[in-house]
Amino acid sequence: MEIKLYHTNDIHSHLSTFNKIIRYLKDRPDNSYYVDLGDHVDRSHPYTEGTLGKGNVELLNEAHVKVATIGNNEGITLTHEDFNALYDEADFKVTCCNLFDMEGQLPRHLRLHVIDEFKGVKFGFIGATAEFTPFYKALGWQVTEPLDAIRKQVEAIRSECDVIIILSHLGIFADRRIAEEIPGIDLILGAHTHHHFDKGERVNGVLIGAAGRYGEYIGEIKLQFDGRRLVQKEARLIETDELTDSEDHYYEEGRDLLSEVIHHSPVSLPRRLYSASYTTALLARELRIELDADCALINSGLIVEGYEGDSLTKYDLHKMLPHPINPVKITLSGRELKEVIAMSSKHEFRDEIVKGYGFRGDVFGMYVTDHIGYIQSERQFFVGDQLIDDHQTYTLATLDMYTFGRFFPQFVQNDKAYFMPEFLRDVMQLALDRRFS
Repeated sequence: MEIKLYHTNDIHSHLSTFNKIIRYLKDRPDNSYYVDLGDHVDRSHPYTEGTLGKGNVELLNEAHVKVATIGNNEGITLTHEDFNALYDEADFKVTCCNLFDMEGQLPRHLRLHVIDEFKGVKFGFIGATAEFTPFYKALGWQVTEPLDAIRKQVEAIRSECDVIIILSHLGIFADRRIAEEIPGIDLILGAHTHHHFDKGERVNGVLIGAAGRYGEYIGEIKLQFDGRRLVQKEARLIETDELTDSEDHYYEEGRDLLSEVIHHSPVSLPRRLYSASYTTALLARELRIELDADCALINSGLIVEGYEGDSLTKYDLHKMLPHPINPVKITLSGRELKEVIAMSSKHEFRDEIVKGYGFRGDVFGMYVTDHIGYIQSERQFFVGDQLIDDHQTYTLATLDMYTFGRFFPQFVQNDKAYFMPEFLRDVMQLALDRRFS
């Protein structure tokens, strides 16, 4: 007997592509089983923003997904309450074994594992998500070390199941470790690092499947059984570019959902990548004020689209700042702050196309500061009108995307306070309310 297991991951609200995937999966024979590995939700899309991810869940229902796990975009871009409500209308089961509230309870609708009998075979699914500890903590969740959590669940259900499948939103290196270190697993379906394997990867007898990002591929695993015993497993990818296009109406629906006017006065908010802009100055100043920080640092590429008109809507603001990026306040010594200012003045990423880190624009642009001064010829650094003291402590209002180590490696070790669930568009709305009230 053959069972075909289809899997998707990291769709990131590329809903036009996912529409093609829905049509493809609906045409599969009855020996087909479909799972999703998280980051289907991405609030950079207006339809996802307007429905707070519930529209994505409806689409997964339409695709007849059986089991899913969560990615960081489900877990850390929604409020505690909105995440708890995300799967209220789900027709599928959701598993994640390493996420709990502060009392140690699972989020609503999530399970440590799922056991599902299909075609006479008992499948055990165990989901796990990436360990973004400070972000989850700021939202009232605790995320635990995933490998220990997975091992515990494998041991708990191995005797009850014919096949054990890990739904991993942990990344390629963690998946390989799981295969090497945890016995009793038959298949790992991977996500998070946007990798793909044309024919899977075999590690320690475990087949690992991965299907890239944005719905570029559908993963297909062929499982051959002798009775209930798994005797063969093979992986391949199906390119969605080769599938028939389908109508995409989700942007229009998203625009309608976000049509509320939030600013009624004429306003000009230009986008400028390589020169001073009222828009970025306004955002940086408000970021400093809202976080009660000494100074602020952002980049001009955050403004994806400018605006000029008489009635700014939530949709206009979303187009301007679509990123699921949160503010963060970082504590630095004066010496460290000087290093950051000097690094930012070089603008080494100004022309770079940035992918990931929550950034949903294109070009990074120039760094923009607020309440910071720098006289390069004299190597003098200021916060406000005061010279920075190497031994004094300062706070910098900035972006969570800078804390992952690529842009400012020193931020990884500094004390940080994340402000969640507010996004930069929420900060901009506060700035406009302050400016025009």
